[in-house]
Amino acid sequence: MKTYTEFKESRLDDKLDKIVHDEIKKRKLAKHPVNATDDIKMRMKPNKPVFKFPSPNSDMMIHVYLRKMPPPASKDTMAFNYQLEDK
Repeated sequence: MKTYTEFKESRLDDKLDKIVHDEIKKRKLAKHPVNATDDIKMRMKPNKPVFKFPSPNSDMMIHVYLRKMPPPASKDTMAFNYQLEDK
């Protein structure tokens, strides 16, 4: 059973996922963005974020990383990961 704080954190993660998903579609970078938050290598040093945008409450910046999905996925499908940083 989840505690209240775990439940609250998961709701925040879901909101951030939705915000990043909508921003990718708004910028027309992918027709089918797929969440890949477990892929930590995507955020490591040699990779740079594709774009940055302010969070809805404007106190942090969201850095978004994208990569193409391997072949059984369509060419319009991209995996995304994001990282929050203070302004």
